[in-house]
Amino acid sequence: MKTLAIYALEVLACSGVLLAAYAILLERHVRFGWCRAYLLASTLLAAVIPLLRIPVWPGKVIEGAPTVALPAAEWTAEVVEEATPAITPEAICLAVYLIGVGLVAGVMLWQVVRIRRLRRGAAITRTERFTLVRTPQRIASFSFFRSIYLWDQIPAGELQAIVAHEASHVAHRHSAERVAMECMKAALWWNPFVWLAARRLTEAEEFEADSDVLAEGYDIEHYMKTIFRQLFGYSPEIANGLRDSLTKKRFKMMTTKTSGRHSLLRLAGTLPAVIGLLCAFSLTTRAAEVRIAETEKAPADETASQDATKKKVSVTVFQNGQPLPGAIVLISGSNVGTVTGKEGTAQISAAPGNELVISYVGCQTRKVRVSDKSGAESFEITLETESNKLDPVSVTPGDQKTPAPQSAAGAEKERKAKPLYIVDGVERTSIDEIDPNTIERISVLKNQSSTAVYGSRGKNGVIVVTTKGAAKPAADEAVFDEKTGSVEIASASTEDMPFLIVEKMPSFRGGDLNDFRAWVQEHLQYPAEAVERNIQGRVVVTFTIEKEGSASNILVLQSPDKLLADEARRVIASSPAGAWTPGEQRGEKVRVKYTLPVDFRLPQTESATVQGAPDGNEPFLVTEKMPSFRSGEIKDFRNWIQMHIQYPAEAMKNNIQGRVIVSFIVEKDGSVSNILVLQSPDKLLADEARRVIASSPAGAWTPGEQRGEKVRVKYTLPVDFYLQGSGDKLSERPEKPQGSLDGILVVGYGATSK
Repeated sequence: MKTLAIYALEVLACSGVLLAAYAILLERHVRFGWCRAYLLASTLLAAVIPLLRIPVWPGKVIEGAPTVALPAAEWTAEVVEEATPAITPEAICLAVYLIGVGLVAGVMLWQVVRIRRLRRGAAITRTERFTLVRTPQRIASFSFFRSIYLWDQIPAGELQAIVAHEASHVAHRHSAERVAMECMKAALWWNPFVWLAARRLTEAEEFEADSDVLAEGYDIEHYMKTIFRQLFGYSPEIANGLRDSLTKKRFKMMTTKTSGRHSLLRLAGTLPAVIGLLCAFSLTTRAAEVRIAETEKAPADETASQDATKKKVSVTVFQNGQPLPGAIVLISGSNVGTVTGKEGTAQISAAPGNELVISYVGCQTRKVRVSDKSGAESFEITLETESNKLDPVSVTPGDQKTPAPQSAAGAEKERKAKPLYIVDGVERTSIDEIDPNTIERISVLKNQSSTAVYGSRGKNGVIVVTTKGAAKPAADEAVFDEKTGSVEIASASTEDMPFLIVEKMPSFRGGDLNDFRAWVQEHLQYPAEAVERNIQGRVVVTFTIEKEGSASNILVLQSPDKLLADEARRVIASSPAGAWTPGEQRGEKVRVKYTLPVDFRLPQTESATVQGAPDGNEPFLVTEKMPSFRSGEIKDFRNWIQMHIQYPAEAMKNNIQGRVIVSFIVEKDGSVSNILVLQSPDKLLADEARRVIASSPAGAWTPGEQRGEKVRVKYTLPVDFYLQGSGDKLSERPEKPQGSLDGILVVGYGATSK
């Protein structure tokens, strides 16, 4: 309703400004043909300009550090019940609008029918220029398209001037313009400026016809007397004719000379009005731009000093006995590097004594030293698979807490997965053709940092290449707020920023990362209260291994409930002192950041069933352009649910009430899928919540977009079923996360508690 009101006001403003520009600059000052064209075009523009969305203004720039780990959290929110009216204001407005359109269009069609009836019993004479219809009915002379309608009793002395007037209307195709204007009047009948523009169009057409008649040499006084005699009789609004309402203005036009100088300048004077309206109502901001900051600057002076003694070095990289394309070859201590081609070989210029660092997403990093000998040199390197992403920990009440190892097939699939290549902010399928001499720096994003910025496309890692001369973004860090579920971009220094991958990764009790995962699995417990309340789901936690080997910065990125979040945080925080050996980069101890998913799972119940879960990419929780329901805001979907959900009669009879939490995904094609009941006190309430969401109209959703592509977006909706008179109070509602769906409150009337 608010959107329609704003559109109507903007159309009125555009119509008023454009009509005022016509009255001031063009009316009776330029050729009548220009006046007619402007009136038709300005009426249409006034309706179109508020609908245009032209992205011109610079969009928001989100600058994040490579350690960004956005949450994959469930969105939950609450809302108080709103009364559902039987007849909405939108329905009333639509009905009034359609009635107005029908009335105006009906009048226009009735006029066409009456014009056609005038041919009955009339004498019809056809010429090359027009068809003359002389009817016995007393009418005022008018023309409609190529036909001229006259009363057959018109004196012969006046007939020639009348025919010349109407022939001018036919020659200039004034009838087509009148029909087009009448159609716009029907569509915009509520806009008074459209009616005024139609009146101005009639005046311009009559002025033009009078000017043509006088130009043929007719006596002005005789012609004016002829107009007076034609003031009586039927003359439809949709046609062109000699009307009494315009007589005074026409006489004034015929007897007053107006200057037609500077016509083009006057036409150009209307352009600022059009441009101003476009700027006010059509120009919008571009989509937000996400930039990744570099983590460390290259020591340019040291690199420059070695340029004179550099030699050509060839590096061939293998994995599992096969050449490995896309591996990164960097000169240690600098940002000078290159990437292996299809044959797994890369060429780089390095000085004797330089150390080359060879890395690939999901593989261990290797180093080789360039010898002091002169001449070209070559190396063959084999990389072994390694991942710094901890496997999920699965917790079930009463389980044996044994880690679930990754299958051989899964490991093989991970080794074969290719990373996403980003060159100067543009996605590429390969970076084989990049000249190594043009590369300024290469960054590797893995796990949460890659999927946070690039979504599911970055699930296999992201290699970010910046060439010389490309813009350098500032280094910021994304901070997740547990209380509100929001992510804030806070300025951070790159000097002490935690790494995601280093030359020597941290170790737990002298072993690899799976030892820490097994330790967590052994000490993690399912909270008893969570079991009683049927709470389950995934908790995602990030933590940093400090330079002295302690675990810090334990942040919960996702959790279905505080009970599960506290347990996951407690176990990580209780890791033994001295158990961690810190990571190292270039021989120095550095901070390293990890992300650990923990799955709390209860035995399968009827309420936790998934409907129609399709294969596809991981759904987003926040996108640049969120999905919309029926071209409106997301709250329109909540209102639609509120109107269609019902309290099950059997549930009211049995005094069943409580909260149902349902999650669903808006797919790329606008359909709703993956309807999952996460929590419910009873199957009756769960089925009703699932039924309403599944029955959302086909085509009502416009999918979300990320970086110009349609993506899947996940929502979570709580529905409170509350029995009036039950004696129970609604549970205290947590603070609503920013940007989430409002919840639903369904009130039933059960038996009064005793």
